[in-house]
Amino acid sequence: MKKKINIPKTFFGFLLASLFFWTLINLSKEYTTQITIDAVYSNLPIKKTIISTPVKKIPLLVKGTGFKLISTNFNTNSVQLNLEKLTHKKQTDYYFSTNKLHSEIQNQLKSGINLIAIQKDTIPLKIGTLHSKKVPLKTNLDISFQLGYDLSKPIALSPASILISGEKSLIDEISFLNLKKIKLENLSEKTSIDSEIIIPDNIKASVRSAKINITIDQFTEGEIEVPVLIKNAPKEINIFPKKVKLIYKVGLQNFNKINSSLFKVECDYNLSKINEVSYLTPKITKLPDSISLVRMTPKKIDFLIHK
Repeated sequence: MKKKINIPKTFFGFLLASLFFWTLINLSKEYTTQITIDAVYSNLPIKKTIISTPVKKIPLLVKGTGFKLISTNFNTNSVQLNLEKLTHKKQTDYYFSTNKLHSEIQNQLKSGINLIAIQKDTIPLKIGTLHSKKVPLKTNLDISFQLGYDLSKPIALSPASILISGEKSLIDEISFLNLKKIKLENLSEKTSIDSEIIIPDNIKASVRSAKINITIDQFTEGEIEVPVLIKNAPKEINIFPKKVKLIYKVGLQNFNKINSSLFKVECDYNLSKINEVSYLTPKITKLPDSISLVRMTPKKIDFLIHK
């Protein structure tokens, strides 16, 4: 039978106390180590812009007590780099020479932390001249409708265009901006949704989203007869038929607003002469915005010239 070993509670007390004092002694000593600190860039001139993502973190070799170093690691630290002190290299290339930043960074470190070295020779940046222009927005929709329903008017955006700004070479490449892709299924009523604008890197925009307005109606078919007009015809010309039938798709709310005066069908006599055919070809040259899917019958008009 195994004997049970009893360890006095005072032993654990002495052990914990020993560990505590050992930790205090070691944390009070000075150490040299590397830390990484966030870089924040300030005082960018009004008409300038940072083209590419600059260095975000700077490695520093520092010296301090264990207490100071631990508190530095646990807290979020950053140093501000004044862009007015940049050195211009060429065109859009600029840089900070780190040997000139030593005192500036030291002054921003916590008390008790001594900066030994900045472990980068230079901090490069690309800075260009700021330009602005207005560009249109484009939707990226995947829409399906319930049977018998469709768009009753073009999809509208608010705003339809936005002001963007950035370095000239980047701005010149942009002719429009897309909205984030959205899928909508079985639509049968008016819908408004907000969509995020896809903004390229290093480009600033006046707004970051747009409202998409989708107007929907139930559609039905209608038909109407419209007189045929002749262009460039001799004075004595007879045509048959004198009217064509148009079959169209229209929203129910606009069905009773449709009449023949909203349409115009024309034939150009000169085209028949050029093509050396014995008939005229009717074309719809005017129709209301509220209709779609127009079919015309007949598609040929006979004519007779009286001499």
